[in-house]
Amino acid sequence: MPDLTKNVLEDMNKQLDRIIKSLNRLDDDLIWKKMKDSMNSIGNLCLHLAGNEYQNLISAIGNKPFIRERAQEFNSEGGISKDELSSLLLRTRSESESILSVLSEQDLKREVIIRYDLEDWNRMLRVKASENETYEV
Repeated sequence: MPDLTKNVLEDMNKQLDRIIKSLNRLDDDLIWKKMKDSMNSIGNLCLHLAGNEYQNLISAIGNKPFIRERAQEFNSEGGISKDELSSLLLRTRSESESILSVLSEQDLKREVIIRYDLEDWNRMLRVKASENETYEV
């Protein structure tokens, strides 16, 4: 495994450990509390983090199917416990590690395509979107 990949994984895992330790200090209600309607809850951010990691590492670099419901990451208002969120983050990381751990120096030089659902892309740009289309960046 190239040093770059090894260092990136080490840093990612340190950050994930901090996130999970923080989650463990909170109860499930607090994880889904929004300080303002315009803000995201900790639970929303955990779902979004898992979605981003899946999209960028597992799907784009690992060539796995693009499966993501980005809007749902922000629309969720609960129903997922801190243990389930931790499991989701850990499963996503495990998949990322299995992909990143076998990358060669040559793999690190290749260009990847990160796919976005057109609705999500337009929402990020604050433009109305068409349904069920994808956009490649």
